[in-house]
Amino acid sequence: MKKAKAAAAILALLALVSLLGCQKMSELGQEFDPRQSPEAKALAQVMDKYLAEGGIHRGPGTEMLINALPGNWEVRRAWVERRAAAFDWTKKEKEKDLSDQKREYQQNIAILASVYVPEHKWNDLDSHQSNWRVFLVNARGERIEPSDARRIKKRSALHEAIYPFWGPWSRLYLVKFPWKDADGKPFLAPKENSATLLVTGPPGRVKLKLVVR
Repeated sequence: MKKAKAAAAILALLALVSLLGCQKMSELGQEFDPRQSPEAKALAQVMDKYLAEGGIHRGPGTEMLINALPGNWEVRRAWVERRAAAFDWTKKEKEKDLSDQKREYQQNIAILASVYVPEHKWNDLDSHQSNWRVFLVNARGERIEPSDARRIKKRSALHEAIYPFWGPWSRLYLVKFPWKDADGKPFLAPKENSATLLVTGPPGRVKLKLVVR
């Protein structure tokens, strides 16, 4: 009997995971929390446009699951709106955050990546001796490496509000790339708004196309 109950619980969990993987952020919010605030719904609608999902699979097994959100200007504005609503900011406080976000956007291509790897010791994108290599690839096939990659560890209420794609068994990384290559040449052509995030390692590779500006 205990085995049957355990099996039923596992099947229910798998069904929920499958559901979470197939539905959009806004759909999940409406289904599981009909009291979701307008600000949360607005952020979910923006993320629905830009959040990319992928994974590395070997047979029935999973080597990596990744959700990546580019910090383009529309996403950054949505973050500001969500923070301003959360803390009831004054107009001046909101304008300062917008200014800070504008400066960061102009300095780097930023990507937030929620990464699940079954072996936690291999989930180390921020390590100098990581098991993975991360690149951003443009339309010409040229690629650049991150200028910075760091793990966001604190699961604060604010972080869970603005990064709702951060899975409970995943690690969240902020990965930054330069707008220009080592020779000072713009990495993206003038009308090029998308680039491909490439994460590759011994278990395999995953590519996600992202709208970065």
